[in-house]
Amino acid sequence: MSLTSEVFLVADDGDLDILAGQRDGRPDGMEPAGPESWRRTVRGSRAIRRIGARFLPALVSVHHGGVVAPDEIPAFPAEIAPVRACSERLAAETRSPDRTVESHCRHISGRLDGIEASARYAQGAGGGLLIG
Repeated sequence: MSLTSEVFLVADDGDLDILAGQRDGRPDGMEPAGPESWRRTVRGSRAIRRIGARFLPALVSVHHGGVVAPDEIPAFPAEIAPVRACSERLAAETRSPDRTVESHCRHISGRLDGIEASARYAQGAGGGLLIG
């Protein structure tokens, strides 16, 4: 199973209104965020916490529910930058034995691109981000 990043708006009743299809404006309404195992092995890893990430590890928490709230979105891209800058180290510490550091680093970078694109879209729409 793969994780995706989806944009949502908060409805008047407080429910999350996930943008999809033509309402989203993106080709498939979501961006790939990595394999399911990344909740634990990459986003929830000690390596990413050592980089100083706050949002990405919190998205692993059952209590947080994989949500970056609309009021948190402006700070979210600032977290992606140091993770991206340390992506080679992160890849070296989190890769599976069947992957090279370079391959895992490219995979992490590509997924960060998707998450970052979703965050920019969410910010423009006044929404939040759901990664799950």
